[in-house]
Amino acid sequence: MPTVRRGARAALALVAALHLPGCVAHPMPPAPGRLVATRPAAKAPAGPKRGYTLPVEFPPESPPAAKIGSFSTRIPRPGDLPAMAGRLQRHRVRAGEDLLTISRDMGIGFRALRDANPLIDEWEPRPGTELLVPTRWILPRAEFRGLVINVAELRAFLFPADPSPGAQVSVLTWPIGAGDAEWQTPIERFTVTDKDTNPTWVVPASIYRKMENPRSFVPPGPDNPLGKHRIRLSIESYLLHGTNDPWSVGRLTTHGCVRFYPEDVELLYDLVYPGLPGEFVYQPVKVTEEDGRVWLEVHRDIYRMVPDLHALAASEVARAGFAARVDRGRVRQVVEEEMGLPVDVTLDTRRATAE
Repeated sequence: MPTVRRGARAALALVAALHLPGCVAHPMPPAPGRLVATRPAAKAPAGPKRGYTLPVEFPPESPPAAKIGSFSTRIPRPGDLPAMAGRLQRHRVRAGEDLLTISRDMGIGFRALRDANPLIDEWEPRPGTELLVPTRWILPRAEFRGLVINVAELRAFLFPADPSPGAQVSVLTWPIGAGDAEWQTPIERFTVTDKDTNPTWVVPASIYRKMENPRSFVPPGPDNPLGKHRIRLSIESYLLHGTNDPWSVGRLTTHGCVRFYPEDVELLYDLVYPGLPGEFVYQPVKVTEEDGRVWLEVHRDIYRMVPDLHALAASEVARAGFAARVDRGRVRQVVEEEMGLPVDVTLDTRRATAE
């Protein structure tokens, strides 16, 4: 195994084993009133068996896959559904690549790329193998003001601070890392209150007790899990920040704070300011319509907040007024696969390709 792949695997294993948070996390569970899991987190499903049929088509041959960090969209008017943005891409694995390095290059998280390619060896994908790159999204239902973070899909969207309904706007988007099952990222509205560079990490008591060489503070530098940028929120003890471990983005590894790839948080840092509004939402199921077709996007219920994803999908489809227009068998498959990308579930034999 190449040295870089061994290093990536070792780094990821360390994060998984220690659950080291990259933030000044409050050493207490989320406060009453915040949305938290109602049942213990279960082990994630192993994924589909080899030989099954993917519920989505590969896009046609196109230019090499590239990071999609921004797009133009229209702010929904009251009663409108959120739009889709981006495009589904394909990437041919090169020698020495793994899903960690491909994810960062494409501007997506590790979990998103793995879920979209459940039959692929995440550590040693065969050179020449074609991957689906999930850079198409149904936007989450939100106020569409400032920073919208859908914790369920581990992705952030930055809208203008106060756009008018119906306005065409530019939106930036990035993958994130979030709190693990025991220290969940809170689901509520917030405002940005402050920001600083080269922060000092104040080690939470829960982490201090686990340190081999305990220390109360970690100064700026390569050992600081906050990275080089810190953004404070109105939700006490929760931050947005960079990381000294990029492999943790797209995973559940913090004590509730939200971390970004270093290159992404640098851009975000320059764009946010005190008073900017935002919200954390939790939407593992999203539905929309485009060109007369019904699209469904389903992510894993990472915090086990949803008793029945099938029931939630049926509810969201009905809420959008599409109950009589979808192929129920295809909806069922999309829910079961949890690939985290929009799939055409329209009731007919023609399938639109996500281009």
